[in-house]
This record gives sequence, structure tokens and C-alpha cells, in this order.
Amino acid sequence: MRSCVRAVIWDFNGTLVDDLDLVVRTVNAQMARRGLPALTLDEYRAVFAFPVETYYRRIGVDFERESMAELSADFFAEYGPALRSCSLYPGVLEALERVRERGTRQFVLSAMEEGMLRSMIDLLGIGGYFDAVYGLAHQEGDSKLERAHALLGEQKIDSGSSLLIGDTEHDAEVARAVGATPVLVAQGHQNEERLKGAGCDVYPSVEAFAREGLADWLCG
Repeated sequence: MRSCVRAVIWDFNGTLVDDLDLVVRTVNAQMARRGLPALTLDEYRAVFAFPVETYYRRIGVDFERESMAELSADFFAEYGPALRSCSLYPGVLEALERVRERGTRQFVLSAMEEGMLRSMIDLLGIGGYFDAVYGLAHQEGDSKLERAHALLGEQKIDSGSSLLIGDTEHDAEVARAVGATPVLVAQGHQNEERLKGAGCDVYPSVEAFAREGLADWLCG
């Protein structure tokens, strides 16, 4: 019997919102401008990593020619406006509602720049589900660990009774580093094979987790 959790912390991109196709299109446009080969969706999910600079190096970007800040600005010039057309994954609203019905606090922890993150959450109409939203102060997509510590401290959350749900190995790393329990969903930016190597529960999607596993973690 699992102990019930008092807080659920959600990743955003690839977990709540489906921006996967948009990211791959945007990255491939960047690759074309640099004379580099395009990625298939499967190839992208096999190499994507945090910090984002790591995977850009894997796909051939030369950081002696440009900085991560310049590359990020180039990415978000195309991605930012188009993100507004992205939608929630199936089952997300039902999962958020189920957690709220049990009286469990909910938060967002994302590697997205916080202003853009808050704007997108407002656009999707889901802000009312969350006690607080934590993103980064920049657009370079590095570690969320510092923000995770800030979230737990400022919101007075017991990490041992918290669940962190995400779609990357980094989400599992962050969860363990702060003492929370990770759950991963294989619908987003990394494939199931990689996620299973993280050594935690992995579900095909948020929808599947809401159907098969979420209730086991909730109090009441």
C-alpha cells in the first residue's frame, strides 16, 4: 500500500501540453539554416536531453560559432508564437480534476521561461488547478533543480509526500534530488526505452496514469 501524497508537481511541456511536433519542426528549421540533417520524431526523442545544450551538441550544433543564448532566441522566435496553437494531452483535464477533488495541492515545475509558461497556462484555462507555477528566468532550458528547491521551500511542501510527474529522465533526477517520488509518462520528449532506465514507474501517457495509477497515490 502506497502512502498518499499531499502535493502533485507537474512538468508542463510533453506532460500537460502537447508541443512535441512543434518542437521537432522548429528544431529541423534550425538544422536546415545551419546545413545540418533533419531529425525524425523518433530520432529527436532518442537524443533530447537536459540541459538542452547537451542535445544540441549531439545533433551537430557548433557552439564555437554561436552561444546557447543565441540558439535559444532563434528557436523561440518561431516556437513561441506557434506554441499558442498547442493543446493539452488527452486525459490531462480529468487528471487535474481528480487530484483537485481529493484536496491535493498541485503545482507546475517547468524548464520553460516563467512568463511564457504562465501565459500559456492562462491561455489553456488551467491556472485555477495550481497553487503556484515555477519556471526558469531565461529561455535556455537548463536544470529545473534550483526551481524545485524553491518550490518546495516557498510552498512549505514535504518532499517525501510529493509526486513529480514528467516526461524526461531529468524529471526523475530532479524528483530524487529533492526527495519526491517520480512518475514518468512516455508521450513526450523522450521515448519509453530511455524513461524505463530511470528506475521509476513509467506510463504510456497521462491519460493511462490517470486511469491506472493516479488514484493509488491520492489521499481520501
